[in-house]
Amino acid sequence: MTSEFDVIICGAGPSGCTAALALGTSGLKVALIEKERFPREKVCGDALPAFVPKVLNTINPEYSRAFERIVEKKKADVCRIVSPGRKILDLRFPEYGYICKRLIFDAFLFDLVCRLPDITVFQGTLIKTVTVSNNEVITLTDKEQNLKSKLVIGCDGAHSIIRKKLAGIKNDINEGSVAVRTYFKNIKDTSPGTIELHFLKELLPGYFWIFPLPENQFNVGLGMPSKTISEEKINIRNELVRIIETEPFLSRRFSESEMTSEIKGHFLPLCTSKIPISGNHFMLCGDAASLVNPATGAGIGQAMQSGRYAGWHALKCFEKKDFSASFMKGYDNTIRDKLWKENRKYLMMQELVLKRAWIFDSFISAGQKSKSINKMITGQLR
Repeated sequence: MTSEFDVIICGAGPSGCTAALALGTSGLKVALIEKERFPREKVCGDALPAFVPKVLNTINPEYSRAFERIVEKKKADVCRIVSPGRKILDLRFPEYGYICKRLIFDAFLFDLVCRLPDITVFQGTLIKTVTVSNNEVITLTDKEQNLKSKLVIGCDGAHSIIRKKLAGIKNDINEGSVAVRTYFKNIKDTSPGTIELHFLKELLPGYFWIFPLPENQFNVGLGMPSKTISEEKINIRNELVRIIETEPFLSRRFSESEMTSEIKGHFLPLCTSKIPISGNHFMLCGDAASLVNPATGAGIGQAMQSGRYAGWHALKCFEKKDFSASFMKGYDNTIRDKLWKENRKYLMMQELVLKRAWIFDSFISAGQKSKSINKMITGQLR
């Protein structure tokens, strides 16, 4: 079966759905292809930065209002950083972020897309291969569907087939992290509206986190550079359990808690260098474009920003009737202007502060004593 579209979006996570929403009222014929079926779970810390509803608002104010109506989310405006020397610094942000399970948030975005009349959704459909030929993109699915389009937007995650086939880029173990997470109930001594980042000396620059969810639930996890895990032969799942059960600063708080899900892991492609994220008839977004924050491992906000910019650039492509690699550079330039500068700042923070326990402790001590330094650190992490 052969079907023709103007744009094919591969992957219905936050970047793919945001790209679809950005194109939703354009009149273009858009296909959104997702290998799983919603609602589906996604391994993540579940943290949403404050600008997520703002991204939705720039596309359609009703989308941000719909986000505010999600009841299964928790507001958070304090980030508690615990240094290797167990020094504590609470950073209060001027705006609320949110903690919302990806099972809920991704289904919310997907539902918004499904309401758009010009979007054709393919769930439970795996992309087998993609090629560019005769000024069109040909996408073959596992259901033997040939989908043709002028443009493909790769939002298909860390192991993106669009990235592999069209950009020719493979994941670099030196530019990634691995994170594991699970869910708990009834953790002791938590503060309302507070996310916790615990940096342990032996795991730097990785960290252990506790993020609050509704109904006394918590997302609990551990993230570390994949290079460190490989070189030190660390079993990160076992390390997460060890911290919860034996780390003096934390184990007491978990003594009466209940783990409510299995421990699951995921590879995070970090934004540590400039790579080509577009080319002839294609663009990459989110994890497929390695846009994960190199210091914190956060990716949802940047994924949604890239999806929005990809959708907007796609409109320019059809307006100019230009899908060439040179014209696509406008998308690369936007992403680098809007996101690379921020990620470079986080990368410098990781190299200069997060890898050295004594510098980290000194940094946190300075933040405890000086409001200006506290404010500076807060600004670095927003």
